[in-house]
Amino acid sequence: MITRKEHVDTEDGAERLVRVQEWERVAREADFRPTRMAALCSISERQLERIFKRHLNCTPSQWLRELQCRLAKDLVAQGYSSKAAAAELKFATDAHFCREFKKVFGTSPQTFAPNRLGYLSLAVLDRPERDGREKGELGTRDVRRLQGRG
Repeated sequence: MITRKEHVDTEDGAERLVRVQEWERVAREADFRPTRMAALCSISERQLERIFKRHLNCTPSQWLRELQCRLAKDLVAQGYSSKAAAAELKFATDAHFCREFKKVFGTSPQTFAPNRLGYLSLAVLDRPERDGREKGELGTRDVRRLQGRG
């Protein structure tokens, strides 16, 4: 069995759990579920809540949700789709993931996607000529649209 807890003797001599090492690794092993996380650490869920409240000033659920969203942000930045990031990080649905992500970061996950407009600019460049422009030449309206201003 892997021991993840560290005990310290208190003044009254009773052992007390003071911290768990490698929280993120434990969270992943527990599939981002507080109950499983407590079980992996061989403590009760209530004890886990006390530790989080004392040391991180939040509940395990809140910390896990923020961790999932931070990890998802990294995945999306690497090129994962929202749906793939949601599945990888054990969200119930991709809609649930997007809703929680917006709560944490205030914007949708795809805001952090690499080359977010890159595929659009290729589509504009490949369209047939119009308005006397050469094929692939961008007009002012096209440039504004690609920059998100139009």
